[in-house]
Amino acid sequence: MEHVEASKLMVRRGAGLIEAEVDGEMVGLHIQNGTCYSFNSTAAAIWKLVEDEKTLAEICAVLSDDFEIEADECEADVRVLLDDLASDGLVVLSAA
Repeated sequence: MEHVEASKLMVRRGAGLIEAEVDGEMVGLHIQNGTCYSFNSTAAAIWKLVEDEKTLAEICAVLSDDFEIEADECEADVRVLLDDLASDGLVVLSAA
């Protein structure tokens, strides 16, 4: 998605991913295309945060505290992940 200000980039889960915790890691299966996903701790935290629709700024406010990362760096890194997840249909991105 083109660059949208962090406070206006809305993120919500897409449909079709069944997730579970296995041996302390989060894994998911996309029921429509059969793709399996493994989430690292950061991706799992983001996935849990977007259970309810949130802005990128809201996501990074939590992650900045939890992972001791600067807001600008967080936004850049999380945008990359969200773009990847959106291309696979796991999240939906929209401008508020």
